[in-house]
Amino acid sequence: MSTQQSLEILNENILPVIYPHPFELHKPSDSIEEKFLTYLPHSGFHNQRIELENALLLSVYLNRTLLLPSVFLGSPAFPWLRFDKMYERLLLQTKNGLDYCQTIRDDEPVPTECLNYFRWTAIPWTFFYNLTELSQHVRIIFRDDLSLEWIKDNLHLKDSDIYLFKDYSPFEFRIYDLPESRTPLSRFLNRLDINTLEAIEERVIHFGSLFGTYRVLAQSPENKDILTLIRKEMVFQNPVLLRVASRIVNRLGGTGSFVGIHIRVGDGLFKVRASIQVDDIYHELVNHYTDLTLEELEEKYDNNHDEDRLENTDYEIRQLRDFPLQQNFSLNATAMNSQFKRSIWVNHPTDENVLQNRLGKSSLSNCQPGDGRNDRFAKTTIYIATDCPNPRSHPLLRKIFDTFPCTFVLSDFKQDLEELNKIEVVQERVKLNSYLIPMVDAIISSQGHTFYGTNASTFSTYIERQLHYFQTKISQPQE
Repeated sequence: MSTQQSLEILNENILPVIYPHPFELHKPSDSIEEKFLTYLPHSGFHNQRIELENALLLSVYLNRTLLLPSVFLGSPAFPWLRFDKMYERLLLQTKNGLDYCQTIRDDEPVPTECLNYFRWTAIPWTFFYNLTELSQHVRIIFRDDLSLEWIKDNLHLKDSDIYLFKDYSPFEFRIYDLPESRTPLSRFLNRLDINTLEAIEERVIHFGSLFGTYRVLAQSPENKDILTLIRKEMVFQNPVLLRVASRIVNRLGGTGSFVGIHIRVGDGLFKVRASIQVDDIYHELVNHYTDLTLEELEEKYDNNHDEDRLENTDYEIRQLRDFPLQQNFSLNATAMNSQFKRSIWVNHPTDENVLQNRLGKSSLSNCQPGDGRNDRFAKTTIYIATDCPNPRSHPLLRKIFDTFPCTFVLSDFKQDLEELNKIEVVQERVKLNSYLIPMVDAIISSQGHTFYGTNASTFSTYIERQLHYFQTKISQPQE
């Protein structure tokens, strides 16, 4: 076999991640008038996406060039730490000089420094989003090295040119674009007006964390427009993700022909309240897409309702709570669960014609067999995006599958996901499919005529506010 043939086969089976040149969208000027802004990425993909959104806003407000870090993908996700600790840990998290980790055979002992080699990677935001339009409003330089030395070497600066804006708590400050704003601090500790940042003379402002929805407020009319533009452009544009999702959406009947759901139950407080979240969504579905009576729910379809309204108080699950919420467990289980207790209920549309139009048989051929009664609900196709393991057999989702025969999850379409296996960071031999599956899940669920998400999930918020809105043009939810 010739070398050329080998390369062709390689190209057919591998879709490499393309890394842009640092100055692909903007080359810094020699003028000392150009100023810069950057931050430290942390946590999961969607927390980093919120950091990016805030950084883009700040760059516009301050007329500073954004030095944009790559997005870190890993398991477990890299946590928030105080500035100095986070900076140190990010520098230590490197693959420089570890190329030999790729060559270790399965039957060979793995050196300590190689143990996590395949468990994380960093890729450019351009893999997910097209930043061309945004670059007309924000000057962007890509940085794949988070060291201060990279900034100094590439921008020809000194230590004295860099202002380190160190944070000592996850929500140290909220930034206000209007001095007259009376918006409360909410979970943030300190108010920071934009004119305070404008007064910083150093060429670079280097933040720690910029995570936090509405950490950077956009309350003036022109800033609201910028925020809308940013959110519009931060909708997945990767052609492989869109192609895979499109195939599955078509199998569901096409855009706007199903109900999309995102159920997050796999970690933190979401795991503690998983059954409550599912029950809330279930009753929305029952109310709008069935004519089930209260008696039918109590006797058959929702006969474990009272148990489903309780938090999971197993010791191991409790440890997954976010730290500030752990204090609540000093209360007894009865007190903790009282706020979630709710009797089983039905509340169907008052217009009988509306409900009747939603009932009937399905046009899809791959639904599950009905039980006679729920055949009337097969007209409603449901797609569940979830981190729940083995969702079809998981007790948490049982009553949705039992009530709605045409309910689908991503694992029902395994053959359509094969293209994801080709995407690879070639330099590291790291496959990205495990990180991309939730994103395909999100794209699919966003294209239903209606979307239900998990309360307090940044992923659900992203699907509803950006993917669902901009891809289906359904009215944007109020903020």
